[in-house]
Amino acid sequence: MPADSISPLRPLPDNDEILIPSRQMPAYVGLSVQTLARWRHEGKGPEYVKIGRLIAYKAGIVRGWLDACRLSSTSSPTQ
Repeated sequence: MPADSISPLRPLPDNDEILIPSRQMPAYVGLSVQTLARWRHEGKGPEYVKIGRLIAYKAGIVRGWLDACRLSSTSSPTQ
């Protein structure tokens, strides 16, 4: 696949309580596993759940975070 092609993102599950493992998050948000790990360390990105070694994200939290990232123009302030 060429570097400039965009693969479609998967829609988030309808059930907001579904846990999405961190390794599956790139398919939903288009960010790499490494970026999400760095953001967790920096306190950025969506809130997550850690159970033992499992790191996962609730679908509803990710949905809310994506909504908060929405901009109406290129001059809108970013978070």
